[in-house]
Amino acid sequence: MAKAGNTVGGARRPTGGGRGGAARAGKEGSGAGAVSGSGKPSPELTAKLEPRKGPTKVPLNTRVLASTEARLNWLVNHRQSTVTNVVDVALQEFFDRYRVPPADLDGRIAEQES
Repeated sequence: MAKAGNTVGGARRPTGGGRGGAARAGKEGSGAGAVSGSGKPSPELTAKLEPRKGPTKVPLNTRVLASTEARLNWLVNHRQSTVTNVVDVALQEFFDRYRVPPADLDGRIAEQES
């Protein structure tokens, strides 16, 4: 996918991706949310460090046809979505169509009796 890395000397290099690398880059030297004079982090910084709520996500790396990437990027851009959400919904629908049993929150599929 186009946003997965930059080409440097013919090799792909990760960009920092889904953890807000680009968003953080401009704030690192600004002092915003820095440690207060008392030596304790400000409430603003503490709120930013809170663990994010939601289901556990794991990395999934794959290669797709250029035409598939173009369609994926179009959908993401025109529906204000994310690649993660689009891929997750698409895979869930695919699994349902082929009757793949659901997994629990820890990613385990219970053995089904026939």
